[in-house]
Amino acid sequence: MHRKSAHPASEIKALQVLEVSTLTMARRRASQVLADALKCTRCRTLLGHVFDRLGSTLFFDDDPRLLAGAFDLEDRDDFASRVLAACIVLSGRWRVVPAVATR
Repeated sequence: MHRKSAHPASEIKALQVLEVSTLTMARRRASQVLADALKCTRCRTLLGHVFDRLGSTLFFDDDPRLLAGAFDLEDRDDFASRVLAACIVLSGRWRVVPAVATR
């Protein structure tokens, strides 16, 4: 039995950047993007600073295009948002809003 996710794929901005419609397809594409990124000096530098610049947790609703702005111009290019989208898809998680106790 498959449970439908409480979070629609449309909430994952990285899917738009990776030009796919499902998280399964995005994971496949993200692996390809990161393999390509390892061949690029600028992309490797960006990957080396992801957690320094963005923190230790990436969320599925993060916008990789906006996150790219956290990097110096010399450390990013047009491919930076795709690399960050790949990171989000492969290591991101859903935000959890803690329940507020009521009396």
